[in-house]
Amino acid sequence: MKIAFCLSLLLATVSLPTLATHGSWSDMAAGPQLSVGKQTYAGRSLRPATPIPPGATLSRISWRITLLSPSSGLEIKLCSATACISLDRLAGQKAAPLPFSPAEELRFIYAVNTPGQLKPPVRVVSQHMTVNYHWPNPADG
Repeated sequence: MKIAFCLSLLLATVSLPTLATHGSWSDMAAGPQLSVGKQTYAGRSLRPATPIPPGATLSRISWRITLLSPSSGLEIKLCSATACISLDRLAGQKAAPLPFSPAEELRFIYAVNTPGQLKPPVRVVSQHMTVNYHWPNPADG
């Protein structure tokens, strides 16, 4: 009986880690056609369809970009209004820390590091992004 009492007393005084609630949003759009090198082209902004809970923190971004045909020298960035990160492949994931909040509008920015007319042009068929985030569970606060 004493052991059970001591154990319950110990558990009552130990602070358990706060549990977090998780969420995500996805958006996709057709991308631009790049016809001239050494210029930047912005894709349509991607944004959450519903409000993000206050205090939410971004945990991971996943993306997939589909081209009509392969292109060498294509540079891709993912940008918010205040920050950009470079993406080194057409599909992948990046985990936190990232310079974005989960509620921000984001857009892909494209450029080809070749001067002059691009023949054939680089056509971004689709750009897809999923943002994962978490926020503290209010019942634990």
